[in-house]
Amino acid sequence: MRRRYSSSIVVAILTTVLLPVWVFAGTTGSIKGIVIDVKTKEPLIGVNVVIEGTTLGAATAPDGSYVIIAVPGGKYKLMASMMGYMTVVKNVEVRAGGTVTVDFELKENVLELGAVVVSGTRTPHFIKDAPVRTEVITARMIEQKAAPNLYEALEGVPGIRVEQQCSYCNFSIVRMQGMESGHCQVLIDGQPIYSGLAGVYGLQQLPTANIERIEVVKGAGSALYGSSAIAGVINIITKQPTAEPFIEAACSFGTANTNNYTLAASRKVGTMDVMVTAQKNTANEIDEDGDGFTDRVKSDNLALGLMLNAYNILGDDRLSFTGRTLNESRQGGELATWENPFAPSAENIKTTRYETGIGYKNRFRYGNEITLNFGYTLHHRNATNDAFLGDYEAIHGTLPTIDEMQPYLADENLYVVDFNYSHPFASHRLLGGVQYSHNKLEETGRYVIVDDTDPDYGGTYTSESEKHADDLGAYLQDEVAISDALELVLGARYDIHHSQDNFGGSGKVAPRERIKLDYDEQAFSPRFAVRLKASPKFTLRGSVGTGFRVPYGFSEDLHLCSGSPRVNKPAGLKPEKSVSFNLGADYSGERFTANANLFRTNLHNKIGFTDASEVSKRMGYTYEWDNIGDAYTQGIELGATALLVRDLVFDLNLAYTDAQYENERQDWVENHPEYAEDSKYIPRVPKITAGIGLTYTPGNWDLALNWDYTGRMYIDYYKDEDIEQQGSKIVHTPDFFVVNAKIARSFSNGVTLSVGAKNLFDYVQKERHRDNAAFMYAPYTGRIIYGGVKLKL
Repeated sequence: MRRRYSSSIVVAILTTVLLPVWVFAGTTGSIKGIVIDVKTKEPLIGVNVVIEGTTLGAATAPDGSYVIIAVPGGKYKLMASMMGYMTVVKNVEVRAGGTVTVDFELKENVLELGAVVVSGTRTPHFIKDAPVRTEVITARMIEQKAAPNLYEALEGVPGIRVEQQCSYCNFSIVRMQGMESGHCQVLIDGQPIYSGLAGVYGLQQLPTANIERIEVVKGAGSALYGSSAIAGVINIITKQPTAEPFIEAACSFGTANTNNYTLAASRKVGTMDVMVTAQKNTANEIDEDGDGFTDRVKSDNLALGLMLNAYNILGDDRLSFTGRTLNESRQGGELATWENPFAPSAENIKTTRYETGIGYKNRFRYGNEITLNFGYTLHHRNATNDAFLGDYEAIHGTLPTIDEMQPYLADENLYVVDFNYSHPFASHRLLGGVQYSHNKLEETGRYVIVDDTDPDYGGTYTSESEKHADDLGAYLQDEVAISDALELVLGARYDIHHSQDNFGGSGKVAPRERIKLDYDEQAFSPRFAVRLKASPKFTLRGSVGTGFRVPYGFSEDLHLCSGSPRVNKPAGLKPEKSVSFNLGADYSGERFTANANLFRTNLHNKIGFTDASEVSKRMGYTYEWDNIGDAYTQGIELGATALLVRDLVFDLNLAYTDAQYENERQDWVENHPEYAEDSKYIPRVPKITAGIGLTYTPGNWDLALNWDYTGRMYIDYYKDEDIEQQGSKIVHTPDFFVVNAKIARSFSNGVTLSVGAKNLFDYVQKERHRDNAAFMYAPYTGRIIYGGVKLKL
């Protein structure tokens, strides 16, 4: 295996580096100028001024000035863009040895079409010109939502659904275009360091204080990002240090101790800059229905971040260092006993996470660029619940000894190395890269033998596992500008996956000698995308691509791990394969934008969560993963944004999603045939979702109102968490809507005051089943009122 990896790495690197061969000659010139606000005539800082189709560009300084050096002689289109302003394009001719001056006056545009995005192709594009459709959640949108974490930042985004699946611990997942967790890859600054353990509680743990924007690319993304990007990618772009130094502090206080404290500071000294962020979120437990059990967990989360950049070390380059840490405790379950972490119906989870990264980017004379990133993540979890004690007491009628009750412990180490090279020549931009990741997960837990046919029935044992995976991928992409109106993207990625699961334990159910299961998979993932600019305001986009998902690191495993139900991954489990199609149209006017996107994904060998087979039961498992057949998701997404009158923006979105298995699910057919037809629908996928937003920003005021509608969906209810029990059923849920509102007022001294409400009309899910904590499809808790203050110096 090691020899295979070595040869594969050599071939991939040679392909990446040697494929684009070029010969250029001649001298260069430069472009300089000043960018100001067309109305106030004040200079604008942080405006991106770039030469279209290249990576040559610069950001404006505090006085609005910019300089672009080493520009080869020729005619170009020069673009100036900034969030909140309309993009301006000017023609420019650069002559060898000369300097040309190009000034810009930008006009405000509250529709925010000037964003630069990178996720669709790994290369920068203005959002309205990106060949692969990309949606953006800006820092301003996140602030208007008062979203303290990634979970709330993603709420209400068309085609995306975030959901909780446990009222005791608030395990949460993200779903994209009908496909559940594991089909959507979450990236941080383009790197897959959002690890398996993070997939359980990470949506509510990752803070928003250091998020600049969130880019969403729907459809097959495996051609660039590898496994688990079947439905698309969510790329969290973190904030960078600014040219202008600042200190910003904010705090908000809400009902049920829903409090948030943030601090950020940035400074530039010479050719270096630095930014630090800190965020603390707290929340008290909420028992919405008064039954003595938590509906929202009690949590305390502290996150710290550091970004340090050094520039012009070996030319036009940047060396970056990032460091982030997160510490969280969450507590849920039965309020009468939950202070004892092992008590009946109690859960206590402690998370510690460390991330560090080093990045290097060098831009050369003719727009060619190399990028190298290394990332490391350590994720630790200490979790307890009532499963061990409950099983023991139910069988023996007494409590176990103290030394028997041990927490579930997990440590995950993740290493990622990514190298890519891009180079423009003629009408092409070639991108080639190699990515390698190593993931190691070690777990240990204490369990009770609950099979009454087992001769050791009622005995206790320790279960241990050590899992590791190595993934190597090489990708190549060509962006071809046929003309100003027509652009093609052709790309592919080849991945090699090897993983090994080692299971062992104390010797009763789990053998002392660890059982080793090896998985070796290879995948080739091509993608084709096209952008046709039919007119300056109307753009058509289409894409088709394949995706895959290897059977490793299921978040559901890591949710159930701390209880007696254990999940088996059989040796014959096959990877999921997919083919995705997207066709979209966008209209971008000065006061009105509209978009439509048709999508379909065919999923082969879909992996599903089922009751354990007889073979798995004899090994002590309660559940197992299985290839349950083929499935598909299809639908349409519609959106429109309009500037109704000055400072008043209206936003509308609507999505229809049809997500079904090709065949009825066998477990329902066998146990409850009356629900066989309903079992074809993929659970938790609403047919219709919609949203209406209003923002009004007169002067120093910022008012935001959002109405999010969720239509009916199918969801499984397992009586006593056992599908064989009489009373298990598939529920067709009622529809519902949630309204959020916020008002903020800024003052000249840098102070901003705000007040708002989440779930304004206090909607909560009516049907609840305490015996199945995963039966959640709507808000479990009601209205939260909050107020806050922010100070920026």
